[in-house]
Amino acid sequence: MDGAEVKHDVSAIVAEINERGYCFVPSIISAAKADEARRALERLLAEEATDEIRRAKTQRVGGIAYKHPIFAELLAHPLIVSIWQTYLDDQDVICSTWSANTAYPGYDKYGWHPDYPYWWINQPWPLKRVCGQTIWLLDDFSDENGGTGFVPGSHLEGRPPPPEWNEQWPADAQILTGARGSALVFHGALWHTARPNRSDQARSALLGMYTRPFFLTQEDMLAQLDKVENPSEMLRQLMGAKRHQPNIIGG
Repeated sequence: MDGAEVKHDVSAIVAEINERGYCFVPSIISAAKADEARRALERLLAEEATDEIRRAKTQRVGGIAYKHPIFAELLAHPLIVSIWQTYLDDQDVICSTWSANTAYPGYDKYGWHPDYPYWWINQPWPLKRVCGQTIWLLDDFSDENGGTGFVPGSHLEGRPPPPEWNEQWPADAQILTGARGSALVFHGALWHTARPNRSDQARSALLGMYTRPFFLTQEDMLAQLDKVENPSEMLRQLMGAKRHQPNIIGG
């Protein structure tokens, strides 16, 4: 795997997620590999763009695991999988959702939130580890181009952020900045938001949520697996091929 020469301490990464709710992991893949993924995404963005998307200045691309081999590769990246296997204390982790998100120049909406499934969990939220999110940087993230905003320690609040935050920037919030090929891994309950893109270039990321196999996934990943060419055993696991499927007893 490109970038494997960069060594990372999984235990230290997990410890940071526990304490702060997140950890920035630099140089998981090389800049050249990130550029390859971005070029693959740019083709999909062009193919799937609509007038509504152009007006909104933001675009989500789903089903990326089967739309290009590099996205299937990154979904099953050994370091990322190891982080979530360790964090969730479960070797059989699965992927809940896997997509790409692009903010075009002029995007200016805030939307503070935790991630699925916390939208549906009664408050106060349990402290037990339910899921973890991964943001892959396909471009260099900066304050100018809309690096993700987040609030350290908010994963321990047990509730969503205040609604009025969608119109403001809290004093203790931070901005994700870093080089392409890196990733931010964080607790699913961490409060975070996209930020305005004030640059003259699009800013793209991949978003992958990992969870335990007995939780309901956000997307139907198993349906997408049929479209992936020659999936590895790890990719099959992550996309739900090995999880229990309900049946009818005695019928």
